[in-house]
Amino acid sequence: VNKGVLLVLTNPRKEQNMFKKTALVAGVALAVSAVAQAEDYRWEIEGDYSHGEYEFENFDDTEFDSFSLDGTFYLDNVNTDGSPLSEAAFLDQASDVSLSYSYSEVDDNGIDVDGDDYGISGRYVTDGAGWIFDASYTRLEPLDAEIDTFTVGVGKYLTDHTTLVLTYWNGDADEGGDTDGGAISLKHFFRTTDAGGFLVEANYGLINVDDADDVDIYNLSGTWFTCQNFGVGASFGKFDGFDGLIDAGGSGLEVDRYSVFSEWFVTQSIGVNLAYTYGEVDDTDIESNAITLGGRFRF
Repeated sequence: VNKGVLLVLTNPRKEQNMFKKTALVAGVALAVSAVAQAEDYRWEIEGDYSHGEYEFENFDDTEFDSFSLDGTFYLDNVNTDGSPLSEAAFLDQASDVSLSYSYSEVDDNGIDVDGDDYGISGRYVTDGAGWIFDASYTRLEPLDAEIDTFTVGVGKYLTDHTTLVLTYWNGDADEGGDTDGGAISLKHFFRTTDAGGFLVEANYGLINVDDADDVDIYNLSGTWFTCQNFGVGASFGKFDGFDGLIDAGGSGLEVDRYSVFSEWFVTQSIGVNLAYTYGEVDDTDIESNAITLGGRFRF
């Protein structure tokens, strides 16, 4: 045993009281430090599994499954103090680099289709001015095909809680030629309590299709955060296009999608989410239902 330690332990009561106070202060400091560390994170790993079914007039219900895994590295620590944990990176104006992989398959009623999807993306937010620069690359491999997609985007934090982003993308299929398009996205957080509020997102996209009318894509979603750890929301999406290509009569293809979802952070670092999605093709009897269960871990 160190002699200095023995000396402290054998000193009179005054030194013992000082030692106890020092130990107490050190313990409190370590506890506070641990809590502060838990509120910040630099890495995030997220995984989701979906199971659903398609319904056709001439088929029994056809089941499908999909799995996705994403990893994100943030250039600086993301602070979660006073904001919903689900949207900490957005509210902290964080810059990041992400890798993603997903696998999906339909193997039922004589249908056997699967595909892999690989991606890398990044976002950089400038200090002070809040300019946003986005870029991504994805490769989709359905069956024996290969489809490469590139996107670039630029936007800005109009306020600390509001972003507006314009995106251009180009897709290249190995046997289907090129296509391109663009999108505009708006995202805003309305703070109602110290750590809760309402998040709204809206975007519109346009896909340029050769020898047919362009495709319009609309999405609108809202999420209510009752507290820092829990949020529940709903979304609507619409896909409308291919007039003159899908149907000789010119009606094209219209797909509507409705979702309800929620996420609960069990701790500062571990979150679980659940979603239900219903989709239908207008003027047909084609419908789809899917349940998604996922989670994410931060450190």
